[in-house]
Amino acid sequence: MERICARCGRVLRSGESVGAFCLGCYLETRRVLCVPEKINFEYCKQCGSIRLGYRWAEGGDLEVAGTEFLKWYLVEKVAPCSDIVEYYRLESVEPLTVPSWRTIYRAIFRVRLRGVDTEVTVSYDIDVRAKPTICPACKDVRGGDYNVLLQLRGETPQRLATLLSPVIEKSSQIANSIVDIIEYDNGVDFLLLDRGSASKIVRHLKKHYNVRVQSTGEDVGVTSRGKLRRRLVVSVHLEEKRR
Repeated sequence: MERICARCGRVLRSGESVGAFCLGCYLETRRVLCVPEKINFEYCKQCGSIRLGYRWAEGGDLEVAGTEFLKWYLVEKVAPCSDIVEYYRLESVEPLTVPSWRTIYRAIFRVRLRGVDTEVTVSYDIDVRAKPTICPACKDVRGGDYNVLLQLRGETPQRLATLLSPVIEKSSQIANSIVDIIEYDNGVDFLLLDRGSASKIVRHLKKHYNVRVQSTGEDVGVTSRGKLRRRLVVSVHLEEKRR
């Protein structure tokens, strides 16, 4: 005797149905993954960092920051709503509205369901809202502190300014990360809030120079919780590329 879908009346076929429903009706009436409809995340309005759980990470402008946070959340926090889900993976995350403090995203997953022969695609629209705040690193800079010392040597400050000014003006992350710039006869020091900005500066310089990079750390006191605080020191020696 043929089994009929309890919702649409179609004939249920083996490998293409779930319980009393055809696959299409099951996916229309059941939420296979527990994806929330709204998510808030903390976004540093000074440097563009985002909070991922208990840590702060490089974010960028709102579009990049929102996408990166949502990807992290969907991978780390989402779980199946039923034990019928055997396996799932995030396929893509795309904004449906112009990225801003409130953006609607569509997340697409591939899911394998018990008793179904092929993987299925499910999508969820999520209202993602950035909560403007100030990260601990930027709070430090208000007291004149910084987290990364980038030492550039082997070129005049004037030449470095010519090369790096367009990069700094284009990147809000780097611009917001700079606490101070100290000039020397043979280079400059960048006092920065985050490692990502230092990496971007070094990557740009590699287009024009052969570079030797050495990274160390230095103790700079203790935090309010009594933990030892260290600063990253990145020393970069620049040599003109041979043509």
